[in-house]
Amino acid sequence: MDMTIANNADWLDGLEYWDLQNPAQPIDLTGITFDMEMRSAAPVATVVLNASTINGLIRVYANTWQFVVPSNVMMLVPPADYVFDLLGRADGYTRNLVQATVTVLLGITRDELPPAVAPASVTGMSANLVRVTGAANAA
Repeated sequence: MDMTIANNADWLDGLEYWDLQNPAQPIDLTGITFDMEMRSAAPVATVVLNASTINGLIRVYANTWQFVVPSNVMMLVPPADYVFDLLGRADGYTRNLVQATVTVLLGITRDELPPAVAPASVTGMSANLVRVTGAANAA
């Protein structure tokens, strides 16, 4: 998966999980914790961004997980190319669900960023959702 985001805007992306039985059924992600670390390269020790269901920067909605990283956090991420993976943890198991590259662009409009928004209070935001199918994709 490849993504491009800007460091002057909220990062709102996610994945939706479906089992393609007939009829298709959503795969419930309730009770699964998710976390990711973004770095300039996999072997690099420095974590540029840590998002998780624990810190509120990843949210779970039924069969969907979503990054909800507000612009006041994104503005701290230097423009560059990065890698991350997303781990799902439940029932004593850990699954690596996503490996991705992300390009963070320098936002052009930087003089007035919106006020700090606590991740738990972000409402009414839409996201780029990608549908993932098949039971093998569930955590």
